[in-house]
Amino acid sequence: MAVSDDGVWVPAVDFADREDSLLAGTLSVPLPSFLTADQALGVVESADRVIAWATAMKMSALARVEEAMGEEPPPRHESQPVRFGGDEAHALAVSEVGAACALAEGTAARWLNDAADLATSHWQVLEAVEQGEISEAHARIILDQARSLPATQSEQFATIALQRTRTRHGRRRTPSEFRSCLRRLRERLHPESLTTRKEAAQRERGVWFTAEPDGMCTLTARLTAETGLAIYSGLDQHARQAHAHATKPGPVPGADAAPDHNTLPELRADAFTHRFLGENHGPDTGAFRAEIIVTIPVRHILSNELAAAEPESAELEGYGPIDAATARRLAALAPTWQRLFTDCTTGQALGVGRTAYRPPKALRRYLNSRDKTCRFPGCPRPATACEPDHTIEWQNGGTTDPGNLAMLCPKHHALKSIGAWTYTQSTPTGNLQWRSPLGRKYNTKPADFGNALYPPKAPEPPPF
Repeated sequence: MAVSDDGVWVPAVDFADREDSLLAGTLSVPLPSFLTADQALGVVESADRVIAWATAMKMSALARVEEAMGEEPPPRHESQPVRFGGDEAHALAVSEVGAACALAEGTAARWLNDAADLATSHWQVLEAVEQGEISEAHARIILDQARSLPATQSEQFATIALQRTRTRHGRRRTPSEFRSCLRRLRERLHPESLTTRKEAAQRERGVWFTAEPDGMCTLTARLTAETGLAIYSGLDQHARQAHAHATKPGPVPGADAAPDHNTLPELRADAFTHRFLGENHGPDTGAFRAEIIVTIPVRHILSNELAAAEPESAELEGYGPIDAATARRLAALAPTWQRLFTDCTTGQALGVGRTAYRPPKALRRYLNSRDKTCRFPGCPRPATACEPDHTIEWQNGGTTDPGNLAMLCPKHHALKSIGAWTYTQSTPTGNLQWRSPLGRKYNTKPADFGNALYPPKAPEPPPF
């Protein structure tokens, strides 16, 4: 069945092609080979819309499966005791869904649990999925975060979370961005202090072994954030030193020499092995000198206000909000304090104009704190692994000032440098307005926490 005779539409899918089908109607889209890049991207967006609607229908139906099985339980032997803790309807629903959809029962149970939450306490989230406002991935993030809150805060959290799926400029956040945003929101809404929750969570710490194919395995460790980041930072530093050593200019290897293809993740694994087993696959760099960065408003240290401060007052770079006691302990352990001089009116780091191309260390620290991640739309790469980019190129008269600098990862820095993607920066807010090769426009803003530390003279309203 085709929609038109001009050959530019894909043959329509007939959803009533099976006798037992409960679907009705047909669906067709333009044939991609006849489309421009922008039109093809529009088809992708339309397909996502259909997928979102179908996902909402699926979740509503899954919720009804368990509900209906509870209303009309199947025949059972009355002589048998009640099994499954009295929740036989759930167990039967799990087995039915698993068999019908060819799913592991653990997956089927998760589907049913999500569906039950979406159909009851979080119906607004399900409605947003049905209308194509959010994806299934966004909905799962909301559910995961909401479940960690008491019921009295859970519904309020979900309502606010739906407003945070998009930035102030209307760009939908990627799942990675959205998860980071909701973790901060959860910290603000949770009725228990972060210190109390951390003490309870530490009882869940552990290390697990999982066998993998081809003679490999995966080790998973659940640790406190500051401990895990310190270990990872040390491994990363060791790996980068080994990589720099391996790539030093030297004699050209012989034709028979095997090229060194060690990536940074491989070198981190080698460093991990060396630290625990003493096996050395590279230059011995001695003990770890791990660097972790904690951002703390200095007034909290000087006036001892941190004890009563909000959880977001201190933040562990690469993780997020941390409790006051941990922040004070890390501050006390710091061998030195690095100060950042800012303009007393705007709160922005002092730039160096045209006197230098490379930002000095203090300005680089400010940019890391302000941007937190690569400023390309949706890129989650940490700012510490990015490069400062001159919005107006240096060779075109651009200055080395906060209002003309943004952190970009190497890939997106290259896309901007070749002129494929372009952006402008508004001051003093630091908002970027991006333009894609297809002419589509996107906006990104500095990290919320950076704005709180260094607010402009006229702060903007909280982001939604």
